[in-house]
Amino acid sequence: MGFSQFQHTFGTEKSEMGRSLTQLQQVERGYVVAGYTSKNFIGSLEATLVKTDLNGNQIWSRVYGGQDYEYFNSVRQSTFFSPNNRTAYVAAGVTRSFGFGGGDAYLVGADTNGALVFSAVYGGQQYDAAHCVQNNREVTGKPGYILVGETRSYTAFPGTNVYVVKTDLQGNLTRATVIGGRGDQRGMWIEQTRDGGYIIAGSTTNYWCGASSTLANPPTDLFVIKLKPDLTIEWNRILGYPNELDPTIGYRNVATCVKQDRNGNYVLTGYTNSFGINNSYDAFLLYLDGGGNFMGMKTYGTERTELGFSLEETFDSAGNQRFTVVGQQVISSRKAMLFQTDAGGTLQWAREYGGEKQEGGMELVVDTYDKGFAFTGYTTSFGAGATEIYLVETTDTGKTGTICEKEIDLKEVKHEPCIAKSAQQIFVDEYRRIEHPVIRVEYKEDLCKNSKTGLTTEEAKPLETDVVLFPNPVNNLLTLNVENEAAVTKVEVFDVHGKMVIQNTTPDQKGKIVLATEDLQPGMYIVKLRTQKGETRMMKFLKK
Repeated sequence: MGFSQFQHTFGTEKSEMGRSLTQLQQVERGYVVAGYTSKNFIGSLEATLVKTDLNGNQIWSRVYGGQDYEYFNSVRQSTFFSPNNRTAYVAAGVTRSFGFGGGDAYLVGADTNGALVFSAVYGGQQYDAAHCVQNNREVTGKPGYILVGETRSYTAFPGTNVYVVKTDLQGNLTRATVIGGRGDQRGMWIEQTRDGGYIIAGSTTNYWCGASSTLANPPTDLFVIKLKPDLTIEWNRILGYPNELDPTIGYRNVATCVKQDRNGNYVLTGYTNSFGINNSYDAFLLYLDGGGNFMGMKTYGTERTELGFSLEETFDSAGNQRFTVVGQQVISSRKAMLFQTDAGGTLQWAREYGGEKQEGGMELVVDTYDKGFAFTGYTTSFGAGATEIYLVETTDTGKTGTICEKEIDLKEVKHEPCIAKSAQQIFVDEYRRIEHPVIRVEYKEDLCKNSKTGLTTEEAKPLETDVVLFPNPVNNLLTLNVENEAAVTKVEVFDVHGKMVIQNTTPDQKGKIVLATEDLQPGMYIVKLRTQKGETRMMKFLKK
């Protein structure tokens, strides 16, 4: 289990961003964040993975790429990890250093230390991108992965089109399809459904709603596609504004995430200004039944900007359904945002997160150990440089116990969209396996230090400032010199999977604590101390 909620950052003096998050729930416990860094370790921009323990402490970080640029949009723990399959995590995004042309969809498999297991690119001579990757199991039982994104490489349809790729466990392409029509289409999220098919959320140019035929620039609207297990289209829906639109406003409505709920219905989130208050951007929840029939839609926002990027379905202690959305709100500055509704979309609470500058939330996961939530994104309020990777863990009501959060008010509005259908598809088969550098790095770590429980900044500072731990690395005896006056009442040591390996509960120890580590396997460990004042301190050591 995790120790507490937190707000942590990882970065350099350059810019980093966390774009996707997965919680480790199989062999390991912790988190893996995927995104990018502009530190120029290899090229102009590198894809990066950061692995942490359940308390947000960095275990390792790696960068992946070549001389041009790469970034990850999505990461998942592989559910197929085994002695015969070393891939522990899969991450998907874009590369321009390798492949066919102006940018290719990019898939990486990494082991538990972040080392490369496989890497492949998918697409053609123009721009291709992967926005989401998921574990996949065919109806035959064969395991693999599935990606969704966008492509401009195939001329069967004009503009940008939805791109779906299935692979085996080594990243080899097994089937791929391009879905398009008039205008531009993008796939932002994909989930495997209970019938073995797939549901996609994204956007498309809409020529059928909002009097689009009279507009010079038709709106971008919500696009939902249901695929059969063989990737053929089962049904599709385009959802847009039902009334006349202002020809002077650019309308952009995007479904960024879709989940199939316990009832077999589909729940989507994203952002819209067609339905937003005074045409500002608002986050939304939209519900379709299993056959794609409209069930309801509500927006959540203000007269400024609110964006939804990811959602999770959970249940309260009474078994009542809840939907929680992560995103961002922009009023005087940009802030990461969480809000939760009941099954009918009635708002339960809403909070924002961050410091004095800019923050955003990009992907939300359920914290299965502490029964709360965690999200990643970016911050400029903390850390070593410009933009940092932001990792936040909250309770089931969005609280972190820090001063870097506050409640916010959102207005919920019910809507009835215009609904249309239009999609065509072709099947394609271009892909290429690649090899490229992987570099282990260590990002500087920071956190929101102040607590709502009354701790001062001095009391909340990291352990290293009031405890000296040596030797580090250690062979046998590990010594902790406690330099403050508070008595240590409990000492515990955890491995990087969150398993307790040493417990010393002798109370009221002051000054020196000695732990025997000779029975520990080589690797990274975390010491957790609790003082008589109720403070918790943590730091890392390496066992040789």
